[in-house]
Amino acid sequence: MIKTYIPALLLTLAGTLLGRQSAAQDSPTKWQFFFEAGPKISDFRAMSYGGTYRPQSASPSFSEADRRVTIRNTFSGFMQVKAFKPLSEHVVLSGTLGLDMQHLNYKTGYTQTVVNNTITAYDNQHISRLLTRARADWGIHYQFNIGASGHLMPGVSVGQMVNLSKDGYSYTFIQPGLYFTTDRLLLSATVSDTPYNVLIPGASHFEGVLNGPYTYDAEYRIREFQLGIGAKF
Repeated sequence: MIKTYIPALLLTLAGTLLGRQSAAQDSPTKWQFFFEAGPKISDFRAMSYGGTYRPQSASPSFSEADRRVTIRNTFSGFMQVKAFKPLSEHVVLSGTLGLDMQHLNYKTGYTQTVVNNTITAYDNQHISRLLTRARADWGIHYQFNIGASGHLMPGVSVGQMVNLSKDGYSYTFIQPGLYFTTDRLLLSATVSDTPYNVLIPGASHFEGVLNGPYTYDAEYRIREFQLGIGAKF
């Protein structure tokens, strides 16, 4: 009796293992590619600033605010190719290659000019330019399956911005985000931040004259909020 059940049990276990192996082989493990684009907000925070000031007389006096470079938060956009590859049932690898735009908008400190040796004028410069950068990143995500084809994937990526513009700058970023995909659609919400202080050409160093020469120096952290929508191809 027992000898009869043992072969049957072994056949049942073998069939179960083969069935699981076949299901694993049939599961999607190839890269899935999406073209994605959307708007973003760039938030600039001065983390370290200072400089030198050598006034030639006690009056008139000018405050640090008159010598400071003021950089504004701005809106811009991005477009990129986003790819996902399942490593297991719940772990997904991602990669990104794309084109990133950043609107840089700042005002310099005031400086004085003398007209006809009698009239002293005070003015500052308003600088506005659009920077173009290439971006690349790699990320790891945890996948929650929703319905027949939906996947919700929180995760974090590490990447690099590579400057493509004159007087631009490059930096590394860390980007936590939330992604939702179907067999055709991609939706994303991400927040990226620089893990170190960044020097921005023009905004990180300025020299002027206000009753004497001065310099202003600053280092920034850059945080960007992105919303994206994409289609599979």
